[in-house]
Amino acid sequence: MGLDGSTWLLPLPPTPPHGLNRDSCQKGWRLLYILTAYYKCSEVLKPYLLWHLQETCRSPGAQFQGIAKACEQNLRKTFQFGGRREFPSSLELKAMVAGRSAKRQLFLLPGGIERHLKIKTCSVALDVIEEMCYEMGLHRPEALDEYVIFAVTNGGEVWGQAGGGSPHFLL
Repeated sequence: MGLDGSTWLLPLPPTPPHGLNRDSCQKGWRLLYILTAYYKCSEVLKPYLLWHLQETCRSPGAQFQGIAKACEQNLRKTFQFGGRREFPSSLELKAMVAGRSAKRQLFLLPGGIERHLKIKTCSVALDVIEEMCYEMGLHRPEALDEYVIFAVTNGGEVWGQAGGGSPHFLL
């Protein structure tokens, strides 16, 4: 699903001169962050949007470099995997609007080993599997296909699984 170009341009914050309201620009960037996690822009707008985000990241001393980079990463993942399918809970949405876009998630490994990883808004199962494989010294791409993630609820029920080639978003 996509949004039309005018919808994308509304929250697109300018690279602000010193006279613009910082709070207003910050809210625009946060809205753009949420949009890039869920929706694709048009193929026509994509190169211009990516250019704007990359220029903001590269500009020395520019405000909002970090969130511009996060928006770029979200947009790339959305085009690669189709965007998040589940809308955020009210708690997650409040956190995103407040500028918090990551959480530490507990992963249980064989042998009862617990590992906490930082999960971002657009983290997919492949990201976690890549990180775990890298930590284990497995650097071959085919090693990623040998691992899956099972989601376990608070009640201990297995909710589903996502493999190395899986586009499942984790949040």
